[in-house]
Amino acid sequence: MLEKIRNYFFPVIDDEVRELMDKNSTRNIERISIVVAIFESITLTLFVVTRKSLGRNEWISIYSVLFCIVTCLVGFFATRALLKKPSMNHLQVVAVNAIYYMLMSIWAVLASYRRYQEGEQILTFYAVEIMLVCFIVFKPWVSAIATLFSYGFLYAFLYRIDGAAGIHVINYCVLMIVSVTGMVIRFHSLLRASRAVVQLEKAKDMEIQDKVNILQAIADIYDQVNLIDFIEGTEISVRDKDPVRRSIDLGSQNHTALSRRLREKIMPDQLEDFIEYTNISTVRSRLAGKKLLSKDFVDMGEGWFRAQYIPVEVDENGIPTQIVFTTRNVNGEKMREEHLIRIAMTDELTRLFNRRSYEEDLNKEIEKGLDKDFVILSADVNGLKMVNDTKGHAGGDELIKGAAECLLMAIGGKGKAYRTGGDEFVAILHTDDPKDICEDVETLAGRWRGKYSDKLSISIGYASYVDNPDMTVHQLEKKADDEMYQSKARYYETNGIDRRVHKR
Repeated sequence: MLEKIRNYFFPVIDDEVRELMDKNSTRNIERISIVVAIFESITLTLFVVTRKSLGRNEWISIYSVLFCIVTCLVGFFATRALLKKPSMNHLQVVAVNAIYYMLMSIWAVLASYRRYQEGEQILTFYAVEIMLVCFIVFKPWVSAIATLFSYGFLYAFLYRIDGAAGIHVINYCVLMIVSVTGMVIRFHSLLRASRAVVQLEKAKDMEIQDKVNILQAIADIYDQVNLIDFIEGTEISVRDKDPVRRSIDLGSQNHTALSRRLREKIMPDQLEDFIEYTNISTVRSRLAGKKLLSKDFVDMGEGWFRAQYIPVEVDENGIPTQIVFTTRNVNGEKMREEHLIRIAMTDELTRLFNRRSYEEDLNKEIEKGLDKDFVILSADVNGLKMVNDTKGHAGGDELIKGAAECLLMAIGGKGKAYRTGGDEFVAILHTDDPKDICEDVETLAGRWRGKYSDKLSISIGYASYVDNPDMTVHQLEKKADDEMYQSKARYYETNGIDRRVHKR
Protein backbone atom coordinates (compact mmCIF):
# COMPACT_ATOMS: atom_id res chain seq x y z
CA MET A 1 0.00 0.00 0.00
CA LEU A 2 2.77 2.39 0.94
CA GLU A 3 4.59 1.45 -2.25
CA LYS A 4 1.53 2.36 -4.34
CA ILE A 5 1.16 5.68 -2.55
CA ARG A 6 4.84 6.42 -3.05
CA ASN A 7 4.65 5.57 -6.75
CA TYR A 8 1.53 7.69 -7.09
CA PHE A 9 3.04 10.82 -5.55
CA PHE A 10 6.68 10.18 -6.53
CA PRO A 11 6.40 8.41 -9.92
CA VAL A 12 9.47 7.31 -11.89
CA ILE A 13 9.19 8.59 -15.44
CA ASP A 14 11.21 7.63 -18.52
CA ASP A 15 13.02 10.43 -20.31
CA GLU A 16 10.91 10.07 -23.48
CA VAL A 17 7.66 10.23 -21.50
CA ARG A 18 8.85 13.16 -19.42
CA GLU A 19 9.87 15.12 -22.51
CA LEU A 20 6.49 14.50 -24.13
CA MET A 21 4.73 15.64 -20.93
CA ASP A 22 6.95 18.71 -20.80
CA LYS A 23 6.06 19.57 -24.40
CA ASN A 24 2.33 19.17 -23.75
CA SER A 25 2.34 21.22 -20.55
CA THR A 26 4.50 23.92 -22.15
CA ARG A 27 2.23 24.05 -25.17
CA ASN A 28 -0.81 24.36 -22.89
CA ILE A 29 0.70 27.33 -21.06
CA GLU A 30 1.55 28.93 -24.41
CA ARG A 31 -2.05 28.64 -25.58
CA ILE A 32 -3.79 29.71 -22.36
CA SER A 33 -1.36 32.61 -21.92
CA ILE A 34 -2.12 34.16 -25.29
CA VAL A 35 -5.87 33.59 -24.87
CA VAL A 36 -5.92 35.21 -21.43
CA ALA A 37 -3.66 38.06 -22.58
CA ILE A 38 -5.98 38.84 -25.50
CA PHE A 39 -9.13 38.52 -23.38
CA GLU A 40 -7.75 40.73 -20.59
CA SER A 41 -6.48 43.28 -23.12
CA ILE A 42 -9.96 43.57 -24.65
CA THR A 43 -11.49 43.79 -21.18
CA LEU A 44 -9.04 46.49 -20.14
CA THR A 45 -9.67 48.50 -23.31
CA LEU A 46 -13.45 48.37 -22.81
CA PHE A 47 -13.02 49.28 -19.15
CA VAL A 48 -10.93 52.35 -19.94
CA VAL A 49 -13.05 53.70 -22.81
CA THR A 50 -16.30 53.31 -20.87
CA ARG A 51 -15.05 55.34 -17.87
CA LYS A 52 -15.52 59.10 -17.85
CA SER A 53 -12.90 59.46 -15.16
CA LEU A 54 -10.36 57.25 -13.49
CA GLY A 55 -10.21 57.19 -9.70
CA ARG A 56 -8.07 55.24 -7.27
CA ASN A 57 -10.08 52.02 -7.57
CA GLU A 58 -10.07 52.22 -11.36
CA TRP A 59 -6.30 52.60 -11.45
CA ILE A 60 -5.91 49.64 -9.09
CA SER A 61 -8.03 47.56 -11.50
CA ILE A 62 -5.95 48.74 -14.45
CA TYR A 63 -2.67 47.84 -12.70
CA SER A 64 -4.09 44.47 -11.72
CA VAL A 65 -5.12 43.63 -15.29
CA LEU A 66 -1.81 44.91 -16.68
CA PHE A 67 0.00 42.61 -14.24
CA CYS A 68 -2.04 39.70 -15.59
CA ILE A 69 -1.42 40.67 -19.23
CA VAL A 70 2.34 41.08 -18.72
CA THR A 71 2.53 37.75 -16.86
CA CYS A 72 0.66 36.00 -19.69
CA LEU A 73 2.82 37.57 -22.40
CA VAL A 74 6.00 36.61 -20.57
CA GLY A 75 4.63 33.09 -20.19
CA PHE A 76 3.71 32.99 -23.88
CA PHE A 77 7.14 34.05 -25.16
CA ALA A 78 9.00 31.92 -22.60
CA THR A 79 7.10 28.79 -23.63
CA ARG A 80 7.52 29.57 -27.34
CA ALA A 81 11.27 29.80 -26.79
CA LEU A 82 11.24 26.43 -25.03
CA LEU A 83 9.17 24.78 -27.75
CA LYS A 84 11.56 25.94 -30.47
CA LYS A 85 14.43 24.02 -28.91
CA PRO A 86 15.16 20.57 -30.41
CA SER A 87 14.89 18.98 -26.95
CA MET A 88 13.18 20.14 -23.77
CA ASN A 89 15.19 20.99 -20.65
CA HIS A 90 13.10 19.57 -17.82
CA LEU A 91 14.38 21.99 -15.18
CA GLN A 92 13.57 24.97 -17.42
CA VAL A 93 10.07 23.61 -18.02
CA VAL A 94 9.51 23.13 -14.28
CA ALA A 95 10.83 26.64 -13.60
CA VAL A 96 8.51 28.21 -16.20
CA ASN A 97 5.55 26.25 -14.83
CA ALA A 98 6.35 27.20 -11.23
CA ILE A 99 6.96 30.90 -11.94
CA TYR A 100 3.82 31.13 -14.05
CA TYR A 101 1.80 29.36 -11.36
CA MET A 102 3.07 31.63 -8.59
CA LEU A 103 2.65 34.87 -10.56
CA MET A 104 -0.89 34.00 -11.56
CA SER A 105 -1.66 32.96 -7.99
CA ILE A 106 -0.27 36.25 -6.65
CA TRP A 107 -2.40 38.16 -9.17
CA ALA A 108 -5.43 36.14 -8.10
CA VAL A 109 -4.68 36.87 -4.44
CA LEU A 110 -4.42 40.62 -5.06
CA ALA A 111 -7.53 40.72 -7.23
CA SER A 112 -9.46 38.66 -4.67
CA TYR A 113 -8.27 40.83 -1.79
CA ARG A 114 -9.73 43.97 -3.39
CA ARG A 115 -13.05 42.18 -3.85
CA TYR A 116 -12.75 40.76 -0.37
CA GLN A 117 -12.42 44.27 1.11
CA GLU A 118 -15.66 45.21 -0.63
CA GLY A 119 -17.44 42.33 1.04
CA GLU A 120 -17.40 39.93 -1.93
CA GLN A 121 -16.11 36.38 -2.08
CA ILE A 122 -12.63 35.46 -3.40
CA LEU A 123 -13.99 33.96 -6.63
CA THR A 124 -11.15 35.35 -8.76
CA PHE A 125 -8.62 33.31 -6.80
CA TYR A 126 -10.72 30.16 -7.06
CA ALA A 127 -11.28 30.66 -10.79
CA VAL A 128 -7.59 31.20 -11.48
CA GLU A 129 -6.56 28.22 -9.36
CA ILE A 130 -9.03 25.92 -11.13
CA MET A 131 -7.77 27.24 -14.51
CA LEU A 132 -4.18 26.52 -13.47
CA VAL A 133 -5.17 23.01 -12.42
CA CYS A 134 -6.19 22.38 -16.05
CA PHE A 135 -2.97 23.69 -17.59
CA ILE A 136 -0.10 23.44 -15.10
CA VAL A 137 1.59 20.04 -14.74
CA PHE A 138 3.81 19.18 -11.77
CA LYS A 139 4.63 15.89 -10.15
CA PRO A 140 1.93 15.16 -7.55
CA TRP A 141 4.04 16.03 -4.53
CA VAL A 142 5.15 19.32 -6.14
CA SER A 143 1.61 20.27 -7.16
CA ALA A 144 0.33 19.44 -3.67
CA ILE A 145 2.96 21.69 -2.04
CA ALA A 146 2.40 24.50 -4.58
CA THR A 147 -1.38 24.41 -4.13
CA LEU A 148 -1.19 24.24 -0.33
CA PHE A 149 1.26 27.13 -0.39
CA SER A 150 -1.04 29.27 -2.56
CA TYR A 151 -4.11 28.61 -0.45
CA GLY A 152 -2.12 28.99 2.76
CA PHE A 153 -0.62 32.28 1.60
CA LEU A 154 -4.05 33.71 0.77
CA TYR A 155 -5.54 32.56 4.05
CA ALA A 156 -2.62 34.01 6.06
CA PHE A 157 -2.89 37.25 4.12
CA LEU A 158 -6.61 37.60 4.83
CA TYR A 159 -6.19 36.43 8.41
CA ARG A 160 -3.95 39.40 9.16
CA ILE A 161 -6.60 41.73 7.76
CA ASP A 162 -9.64 40.58 9.64
CA GLY A 163 -8.97 37.08 10.86
CA ALA A 164 -10.21 35.73 7.53
CA ALA A 165 -13.72 36.45 8.67
CA GLY A 166 -15.06 36.23 5.10
CA ILE A 167 -13.66 32.74 4.57
CA HIS A 168 -15.71 29.69 5.32
CA VAL A 169 -12.98 27.29 6.49
CA ILE A 170 -14.73 24.08 5.44
CA ASN A 171 -15.51 25.38 1.93
CA TYR A 172 -12.01 26.77 1.66
CA CYS A 173 -10.45 23.41 2.63
CA VAL A 174 -12.73 21.54 0.22
CA LEU A 175 -11.70 23.80 -2.65
CA MET A 176 -8.05 23.39 -1.71
CA ILE A 177 -8.40 19.59 -1.70
CA VAL A 178 -10.24 19.75 -5.04
CA SER A 179 -7.38 21.79 -6.53
CA VAL A 180 -4.73 19.39 -5.24
CA THR A 181 -6.73 16.37 -6.41
CA GLY A 182 -7.35 17.98 -9.79
CA MET A 183 -3.66 18.66 -10.37
CA VAL A 184 -2.72 15.10 -9.33
CA ILE A 185 -5.40 13.58 -11.58
CA ARG A 186 -4.36 15.91 -14.38
CA PHE A 187 -0.74 14.81 -13.99
CA HIS A 188 -1.51 11.09 -14.05
CA SER A 189 -3.91 11.51 -16.97
CA LEU A 190 -1.19 13.23 -18.98
CA LEU A 191 1.33 10.61 -17.79
CA ARG A 192 -0.84 7.73 -19.03
CA ALA A 193 -1.51 9.45 -22.35
CA SER A 194 2.18 10.25 -22.83
CA ARG A 195 3.23 6.70 -21.97
CA ALA A 196 0.70 5.35 -24.45
CA VAL A 197 2.02 7.66 -27.18
CA VAL A 198 5.64 6.75 -26.43
CA GLN A 199 4.83 3.04 -26.37
CA LEU A 200 3.00 3.40 -29.68
CA GLU A 201 5.96 5.24 -31.17
CA LYS A 202 8.32 2.57 -29.85
CA ALA A 203 6.09 -0.15 -31.28
CA LYS A 204 6.10 1.62 -34.63
CA ASP A 205 9.86 2.08 -34.45
CA MET A 206 10.29 -1.60 -33.58
CA GLU A 207 8.01 -2.56 -36.44
CA ILE A 208 9.96 -0.35 -38.82
CA GLN A 209 13.24 -1.65 -37.40
CA ASP A 210 12.07 -5.23 -37.92
CA LYS A 211 11.30 -4.37 -41.53
CA VAL A 212 14.62 -2.62 -41.85
CA ASN A 213 16.38 -5.69 -40.42
CA ILE A 214 14.60 -7.92 -42.92
CA LEU A 215 15.45 -5.56 -45.74
CA GLN A 216 19.06 -5.34 -44.57
CA ALA A 217 19.24 -9.12 -44.78
CA ILE A 218 18.49 -8.92 -48.51
CA ALA A 219 20.08 -5.52 -49.11
CA ASP A 220 23.34 -7.05 -50.33
CA ILE A 221 21.80 -7.73 -53.73
CA TYR A 222 20.84 -4.05 -54.11
CA ASP A 223 22.94 -0.91 -54.39
CA GLN A 224 20.31 1.29 -52.69
CA VAL A 225 17.37 0.26 -50.48
CA ASN A 226 15.07 2.98 -49.09
CA LEU A 227 11.94 2.39 -47.00
CA ILE A 228 9.29 5.03 -47.71
CA ASP A 229 6.37 5.45 -45.28
CA PHE A 230 3.50 7.45 -46.78
CA ILE A 231 1.57 7.62 -43.48
CA GLU A 232 4.47 8.99 -41.45
CA GLY A 233 5.94 10.88 -44.42
CA THR A 234 9.44 9.47 -43.90
CA GLU A 235 12.29 7.90 -45.86
CA ILE A 236 14.94 5.57 -44.37
CA SER A 237 18.07 4.34 -46.15
CA VAL A 238 18.35 0.67 -45.17
CA ARG A 239 21.89 0.40 -46.53
CA ASP A 240 23.22 2.89 -43.97
CA LYS A 241 24.84 1.45 -40.84
CA ASP A 242 22.86 3.89 -38.70
CA PRO A 243 19.64 4.51 -40.65
CA VAL A 244 18.41 8.10 -40.46
CA ARG A 245 14.71 8.82 -40.85
CA ARG A 246 14.26 11.77 -43.20
CA SER A 247 11.01 13.67 -43.44
CA ILE A 248 9.10 13.86 -46.73
CA ASP A 249 6.55 16.64 -47.23
CA LEU A 250 4.06 14.68 -49.31
CA GLY A 251 2.02 17.82 -49.88
CA SER A 252 4.75 19.66 -51.78
CA GLN A 253 7.54 17.13 -52.37
CA ASN A 254 7.37 14.87 -55.44
CA HIS A 255 10.74 13.14 -55.11
CA THR A 256 12.76 11.56 -52.33
CA ALA A 257 16.34 12.45 -51.48
CA LEU A 258 17.55 9.25 -53.18
CA SER A 259 15.75 9.84 -56.48
CA ARG A 260 16.94 13.46 -56.55
CA ARG A 261 20.51 12.24 -56.07
CA LEU A 262 20.18 9.57 -58.75
CA ARG A 263 18.80 11.86 -61.43
CA GLU A 264 21.98 13.95 -61.39
CA LYS A 265 23.72 11.12 -63.33
CA ILE A 266 20.86 9.92 -65.55
CA MET A 267 21.42 10.04 -69.31
CA PRO A 268 19.87 13.28 -70.61
CA ASP A 269 17.53 11.50 -73.02
CA GLN A 270 16.13 9.43 -70.09
CA LEU A 271 15.86 12.24 -67.53
CA GLU A 272 12.25 13.20 -68.23
CA ASP A 273 11.18 9.55 -68.10
CA PHE A 274 13.10 9.01 -64.83
CA ILE A 275 11.51 12.07 -63.17
CA GLU A 276 8.06 10.83 -64.11
CA TYR A 277 8.81 7.27 -62.93
CA THR A 278 10.15 8.37 -59.51
CA ASN A 279 7.30 10.82 -58.78
CA ILE A 280 6.14 9.65 -55.32
CA SER A 281 2.88 11.58 -55.60
CA THR A 282 1.76 9.08 -58.27
CA VAL A 283 3.68 5.93 -57.32
CA ARG A 284 1.01 4.74 -54.85
CA SER A 285 -1.73 4.74 -57.48
CA ARG A 286 0.63 3.14 -60.01
CA LEU A 287 1.50 0.39 -57.52
CA ALA A 288 -2.11 -0.33 -56.50
CA GLY A 289 -2.83 -4.03 -57.01
CA LYS A 290 0.72 -4.72 -58.27
CA LYS A 291 3.64 -6.60 -56.77
CA LEU A 292 6.24 -4.15 -58.06
CA LEU A 293 7.14 -1.42 -60.53
CA SER A 294 10.42 -1.85 -62.38
CA LYS A 295 12.27 0.18 -64.99
CA ASP A 296 15.84 0.33 -66.30
CA PHE A 297 17.85 3.51 -66.74
CA VAL A 298 21.43 4.43 -67.63
CA ASP A 299 23.78 6.03 -65.11
CA MET A 300 26.38 8.04 -67.04
CA GLY A 301 29.14 6.69 -64.78
CA GLU A 302 28.02 3.17 -63.81
CA GLY A 303 25.93 2.08 -66.79
CA TRP A 304 22.53 0.39 -66.65
CA PHE A 305 20.67 0.13 -63.33
CA ARG A 306 17.20 -1.15 -62.40
CA ALA A 307 14.92 1.00 -60.22
CA GLN A 308 12.09 -0.85 -58.46
CA TYR A 309 9.20 0.09 -56.16
CA ILE A 310 7.98 -2.82 -54.00
CA PRO A 311 4.93 -2.57 -51.66
CA VAL A 312 5.59 -3.50 -48.03
CA GLU A 313 2.19 -2.64 -46.56
CA VAL A 314 -1.12 -1.77 -48.23
CA ASP A 315 -4.42 -0.41 -46.89
CA GLU A 316 -7.87 -1.99 -47.24
CA ASN A 317 -8.14 -0.57 -50.77
CA GLY A 318 -4.88 -2.11 -51.90
CA ILE A 319 -3.07 1.26 -51.90
CA PRO A 320 0.50 0.98 -50.54
CA THR A 321 1.19 2.73 -47.23
CA GLN A 322 4.83 1.63 -47.11
CA ILE A 323 7.07 0.80 -50.04
CA VAL A 324 10.70 -0.03 -50.71
CA PHE A 325 12.61 1.79 -53.43
CA THR A 326 15.61 -0.23 -54.63
CA THR A 327 18.28 0.20 -57.25
CA ARG A 328 20.63 -2.46 -58.62
CA ASN A 329 23.33 -2.28 -61.26
CA VAL A 330 22.34 -4.46 -64.22
CA ASN A 331 24.98 -3.32 -66.68
CA GLY A 332 26.44 -6.83 -66.99
CA GLU A 333 22.98 -8.30 -67.43
CA LYS A 334 22.19 -5.74 -70.13
CA MET A 335 25.45 -6.49 -71.90
CA ARG A 336 24.65 -10.22 -71.86
CA GLU A 337 21.14 -9.47 -73.05
CA GLU A 338 22.45 -7.35 -75.91
CA HIS A 339 24.94 -10.10 -76.75
CA LEU A 340 22.15 -12.68 -76.91
CA ILE A 341 20.05 -10.37 -79.06
CA ARG A 342 23.03 -9.83 -81.34
CA ILE A 343 23.50 -13.60 -81.63
CA ALA A 344 19.80 -14.07 -82.35
CA MET A 345 19.94 -11.43 -85.07
CA THR A 346 23.29 -12.36 -86.59
CA ASP A 347 24.37 -15.03 -89.06
CA GLU A 348 27.00 -17.21 -87.40
CA LEU A 349 29.17 -17.78 -90.50
CA THR A 350 29.38 -14.28 -91.99
CA ARG A 351 28.49 -12.12 -88.91
CA LEU A 352 26.00 -10.33 -91.15
CA PHE A 353 22.46 -9.81 -89.91
CA ASN A 354 20.19 -12.81 -90.49
CA ARG A 355 16.75 -13.29 -92.06
CA ARG A 356 14.94 -12.58 -88.76
CA SER A 357 16.69 -9.24 -88.46
CA TYR A 358 15.93 -8.49 -92.12
CA GLU A 359 12.22 -9.13 -91.68
CA GLU A 360 12.04 -6.96 -88.55
CA ASP A 361 13.89 -4.08 -90.22
CA LEU A 362 11.72 -4.38 -93.31
CA ASN A 363 8.57 -4.16 -91.19
CA LYS A 364 9.94 -1.02 -89.54
CA GLU A 365 10.48 0.53 -92.97
CA ILE A 366 6.89 -0.34 -93.91
CA GLU A 367 5.49 1.09 -90.67
CA LYS A 368 7.24 4.45 -90.97
CA GLY A 369 6.71 4.70 -94.73
CA LEU A 370 9.29 4.31 -97.47
CA ASP A 371 11.79 7.10 -98.03
CA LYS A 372 12.60 8.25 -101.54
CA ASP A 373 16.12 6.82 -101.26
CA PHE A 374 14.90 3.37 -100.17
CA VAL A 375 16.54 0.53 -102.13
CA ILE A 376 16.45 -3.27 -101.84
CA LEU A 377 19.51 -5.09 -103.13
CA SER A 378 19.55 -8.84 -103.81
CA ALA A 379 22.83 -10.78 -104.25
CA ASP A 380 23.80 -14.41 -104.83
CA VAL A 381 27.16 -16.19 -105.09
CA ASN A 382 27.76 -17.77 -108.48
CA GLY A 383 29.17 -21.27 -108.83
CA LEU A 384 28.89 -22.19 -105.13
CA LYS A 385 27.74 -25.79 -105.84
CA MET A 386 30.72 -26.45 -108.07
CA VAL A 387 33.14 -25.22 -105.38
CA ASN A 388 31.37 -27.31 -102.71
CA ASP A 389 31.60 -30.38 -104.95
CA THR A 390 35.25 -29.92 -105.88
CA LYS A 391 36.80 -28.26 -102.83
CA GLY A 392 34.42 -29.19 -100.07
CA HIS A 393 32.25 -27.09 -97.81
CA ALA A 394 35.27 -25.25 -96.43
CA GLY A 395 35.79 -23.82 -99.91
CA GLY A 396 32.10 -22.97 -100.22
CA ASP A 397 32.09 -21.27 -96.81
CA GLU A 398 35.10 -19.27 -97.89
CA LEU A 399 33.20 -17.95 -100.93
CA ILE A 400 30.17 -17.04 -98.78
CA LYS A 401 32.34 -15.13 -96.29
CA GLY A 402 34.13 -13.43 -99.16
CA ALA A 403 30.83 -12.28 -100.65
CA ALA A 404 29.76 -10.95 -97.22
CA GLU A 405 32.99 -8.94 -96.93
CA CYS A 406 32.53 -7.43 -100.39
CA LEU A 407 28.93 -6.42 -99.59
CA LEU A 408 29.92 -4.82 -96.28
CA MET A 409 32.79 -2.84 -97.80
CA ALA A 410 30.68 -1.59 -100.72
CA ILE A 411 27.63 -0.64 -98.63
CA GLY A 412 29.54 1.10 -95.83
CA GLY A 413 27.24 3.37 -93.83
CA LYS A 414 24.50 3.47 -96.46
CA GLY A 415 22.58 0.46 -95.20
CA LYS A 416 22.61 -3.04 -93.68
CA ALA A 417 23.47 -6.37 -95.28
CA TYR A 418 21.78 -9.68 -94.42
CA ARG A 419 22.44 -13.33 -95.21
CA THR A 420 18.99 -14.79 -95.80
CA GLY A 421 19.94 -18.26 -97.11
CA GLY A 422 22.85 -20.48 -98.12
CA ASP A 423 24.45 -18.14 -100.67
CA GLU A 424 21.65 -15.57 -100.74
CA PHE A 425 22.15 -12.02 -99.51
CA VAL A 426 19.89 -9.00 -99.21
CA ALA A 427 20.65 -5.41 -98.35
CA ILE A 428 18.38 -2.54 -97.27
CA LEU A 429 19.92 0.68 -98.51
CA HIS A 430 19.24 4.39 -98.28
CA THR A 431 21.11 5.80 -101.23
CA ASP A 432 20.66 7.77 -104.43
CA ASP A 433 23.32 5.76 -106.30
CA PRO A 434 22.52 2.04 -105.92
CA LYS A 435 24.13 1.31 -109.27
CA ASP A 436 27.48 2.57 -107.97
CA ILE A 437 27.21 0.26 -104.95
CA CYS A 438 26.50 -2.71 -107.24
CA GLU A 439 29.54 -1.85 -109.34
CA ASP A 440 31.68 -1.55 -106.16
CA VAL A 441 30.53 -5.03 -105.08
CA GLU A 442 31.50 -6.49 -108.46
CA THR A 443 34.86 -4.69 -108.42
CA LEU A 444 35.67 -5.94 -104.89
CA ALA A 445 34.60 -9.46 -105.83
CA GLY A 446 36.90 -9.35 -108.85
CA ARG A 447 39.87 -8.50 -106.61
CA TRP A 448 39.08 -11.12 -104.00
CA ARG A 449 41.39 -14.09 -103.53
CA GLY A 450 40.96 -16.96 -101.10
CA LYS A 451 42.76 -20.01 -99.78
CA TYR A 452 40.65 -22.49 -101.72
CA SER A 453 39.53 -20.29 -104.60
CA ASP A 454 41.05 -17.42 -106.48
CA LYS A 455 37.80 -16.29 -108.05
CA LEU A 456 34.58 -14.86 -106.64
CA SER A 457 31.53 -13.90 -108.69
CA ILE A 458 28.38 -12.31 -107.32
CA SER A 459 25.13 -11.72 -109.18
CA ILE A 460 23.34 -8.57 -108.10
CA GLY A 461 19.96 -6.97 -108.65
CA TYR A 462 18.29 -4.00 -107.06
CA ALA A 463 14.98 -2.10 -107.01
CA SER A 464 14.66 1.52 -105.83
CA TYR A 465 11.50 3.15 -104.54
CA VAL A 466 12.20 6.38 -106.42
CA ASP A 467 12.15 4.48 -109.77
CA ASN A 468 9.12 2.37 -108.78
CA PRO A 469 6.91 4.60 -106.58
CA ASP A 470 3.80 2.48 -107.23
CA MET A 471 5.37 -0.73 -105.95
CA THR A 472 5.02 -2.17 -102.48
CA VAL A 473 8.02 -3.38 -100.49
CA HIS A 474 7.35 -6.98 -101.44
CA GLN A 475 7.04 -6.02 -105.11
CA LEU A 476 10.39 -4.24 -104.84
CA GLU A 477 11.84 -7.42 -103.27
CA LYS A 478 10.61 -9.51 -106.21
CA LYS A 479 11.93 -7.01 -108.74
CA ALA A 480 15.39 -7.04 -107.09
CA ASP A 481 15.35 -10.88 -107.10
CA ASP A 482 14.30 -10.98 -110.76
CA GLU A 483 17.17 -8.69 -111.71
CA MET A 484 19.59 -10.77 -109.67
CA TYR A 485 18.47 -13.99 -111.42
CA GLN A 486 18.80 -12.29 -114.81
CA SER A 487 22.35 -11.33 -113.84
CA LYS A 488 23.04 -14.91 -112.79
CA ALA A 489 21.68 -16.22 -116.11
CA ARG A 490 23.99 -13.89 -118.01
CA TYR A 491 26.94 -15.09 -115.90
CA TYR A 492 26.32 -18.76 -116.72
CA GLU A 493 25.66 -17.97 -120.37
CA THR A 494 28.82 -15.88 -120.70
CA ASN A 495 30.97 -18.54 -119.05
CA GLY A 496 29.36 -21.42 -120.99
CA ILE A 497 28.24 -23.20 -117.84
CA ASP A 498 25.32 -25.58 -117.99
CA ARG A 499 23.11 -24.59 -115.07
CA ARG A 500 21.48 -28.01 -115.14
CA VAL A 501 24.81 -29.50 -114.14
CA HIS A 502 26.07 -26.70 -111.89
CA LYS A 503 22.92 -25.34 -110.43
CA ARG A 504 23.74 -22.30 -108.38
